[in-house]
Amino acid sequence: MKNFENILVDTNDHVMTITLNRPKVLNALSTPLMEELIEILKKAESDDTIRVIVITGSEKAFAAGADIAEMSEKTFSTMHQVNIYGQLND
Repeated sequence: MKNFENILVDTNDHVMTITLNRPKVLNALSTPLMEELIEILKKAESDDTIRVIVITGSEKAFAAGADIAEMSEKTFSTMHQVNIYGQLND
């Protein structure tokens, strides 16, 4: 399985566990993290051996929310036009 930068993936029996892995920023949801998450979810969806998906964070936080540092470099108009969650419908 591919190594990701922002998530950890473990498959045991029919259960896939995805752990958000950006501990320095309390797993803030950046575009790269979301792209990796969407990629692995699409793979899991097409894998008949996966019956359960668990998404987890760290002991301190599941996810801090949006990555404000990433957003601070963009205008409101740019952020309003971007729909990274829409990639799920590809």
